Amino acid sequence: MANGYLVMVVVHRAMARDLQQISDAARELSQRPDDRRTAALIQYADRVFQLIDHHHEGEDDVLWPMLRDRGAPAEALDLMTSEHHELAELLHQLQKIIGSAGNDPAVLAEVADKTATLRQLLVVHTADEERELNGRLKPALGKKEWGVFERQMVKSAPKWTLRFMPPWMASAATTPQERKALPAAPVAWLMRGWLQRQREAAFGASA
Repeated sequence: MANGYLVMVVVHRAMARDLQQISDAARELSQRPDDRRTAALIQYADRVFQLIDHHHEGEDDVLWPMLRDRGAPAEALDLMTSEHHELAELLHQLQKIIGSAGNDPAVLAEVADKTATLRQLLVVHTADEERELNGRLKPALGKKEWGVFERQMVKSAPKWTLRFMPPWMASAATTPQERKALPAAPVAWLMRGWLQRQREAAFGASA
């Protein structure tokens, strides 16, 4: 199994985990205001929303067209694209809302609700995507294709992701095989404490 697939699984897991924690924290803060923690949550949530958006744009712009060119089944790729459209609509709503949340309890409650819905949609989508990547799309995916996709993702990512992504992915890896598949292990090790402090500031004891 290609390392690219294992990286994808870990990224999906990190996204779903963080969306649950963002929703829970926003709900808590809507009921028990804490200005400092709310500011930290807004910053962290904005980064996660950007990561999800960038991840799906990369698949739509690079990975799926590349697989179409290699004869991958159109039905599988159409499913991925349609699910991305559904996710993008809600995600972009959330990005606008989180930017104006402040410490307004009503807005934070809306963030909690919409993020929970986004997580539900994402879990369905990632299960479909992992099934297709390891099934109908697998014959068109080799090390070369994964390499093209991964290089383009790094090239197009915001600069702040260079220190955020490695420890973030490592924090969601659960097996030695997954940890070995992840890129930038030295950066992940060096920045793990920094990431944990960001998560604790946003999520408190549940980080």
